[in-house]
Amino acid sequence: MTKILLICHDIPSLSVGATLPIYHLIKQLGSKHEIHLISFDSEKYSLDSIKDKLSTTNTLKIPEYHSLKNQLKYTLKNMICLDNLKTHSFLNYYYKSSMSHLINRKVDAENFDIVITDMPMAFYAKNIKIPKIVYAFDAVSNYNYNMYKKADTLFSRIYWYLNYYKIHRYERIYNLFDSCIVVNKKDKTLLERDVDISINVIPNGVDTNFFKNKNQTRSKLVFLGDMSTPPNNDAVKYFVDNIYPLVLEKRDVEFIIVGRNPSDYIKSLDKNPHITVTGSVDDVREYLKYGIIFITPMISGTGIKNKILEAMSMNLPVISTSKGISGICAVDNRDYLNADNEIEFNDAIIKLLDNKKLYKYIADNGHALVEKKYSWTTSMNKLDDIITKIVENKKS
Repeated sequence: MTKILLICHDIPSLSVGATLPIYHLIKQLGSKHEIHLISFDSEKYSLDSIKDKLSTTNTLKIPEYHSLKNQLKYTLKNMICLDNLKTHSFLNYYYKSSMSHLINRKVDAENFDIVITDMPMAFYAKNIKIPKIVYAFDAVSNYNYNMYKKADTLFSRIYWYLNYYKIHRYERIYNLFDSCIVVNKKDKTLLERDVDISINVIPNGVDTNFFKNKNQTRSKLVFLGDMSTPPNNDAVKYFVDNIYPLVLEKRDVEFIIVGRNPSDYIKSLDKNPHITVTGSVDDVREYLKYGIIFITPMISGTGIKNKILEAMSMNLPVISTSKGISGICAVDNRDYLNADNEIEFNDAIIKLLDNKKLYKYIADNGHALVEKKYSWTTSMNKLDDIITKIVENKKS
């Protein structure tokens, strides 16, 4: 049994894509290994579903910035501090001296075999003198660079470039680790420009027992995602402005937007009689079951879109841009339909609505793909092999 210290930026949760792999690491490997969790706690998520898999838990409240004045101070500090002298962190948001002391005390007191940290917390572990893995998920600097390239105001261009610069510098600390985990080959290639250690690709998975096709009431186009993020906002705006009007010319089909933290723009769409905005929901399955087609009109973003895997698991046919499907080994016209402009996207929607045979073919193949390649058990077994290899090499 391996003794693991797991460091996370928030309580691992099923409802947050950034902590999904950590959540399933605990669920899948907690019975096999001794896992100790240290995490910030935003007080939004519960440990209840994973507590029985953890040997110990230590949490600290995330620093908060309630007033506009403090928000502005935080933003300016983040923009000006190109390389925080204490932490070399791209986000001062996650620096807290009490967290640093907690981690150091825990490492000194326990004989851990390995440390695993998620990307925002990597700077806390960079100087720990035992084997360590950073779960980077994706090349975050590339996302910020893409946002800089598409920014249309001077302020936003400066903001995104400085974020890119800081995160790019931050990603170099991965060289102080024994292994780096990303979710697709594209991000591995991007990070290999600056990172010399072993970078392993472990795709995100989906709980196919949880996301099952049952009691479906199929009637709506569905988009799912955290609506506070620019890529998801941009995707919805692109769809509503350029694609949905074309669809409505031929079919009276409703559109439902599911996801937490909707922006003012997203909320305003709820006034449209054809569009429903749910905001945060307890169980996304309750809304996916209304879906007739799952759409991913992404025009930016990185990493694997777990929402696509969840939709496929529930036998929803998927239409996606190349950007949206990136990182998923799906074949166009077999596992999903690819559409990279508004005409193609509209045509794909109408085609699936009109052709029941094609609809079933795409839905069934997408489901089979998830069952074969994207279960969390498969992904976490790969991680377990990496952990075992690193620990054994260190001992020898």
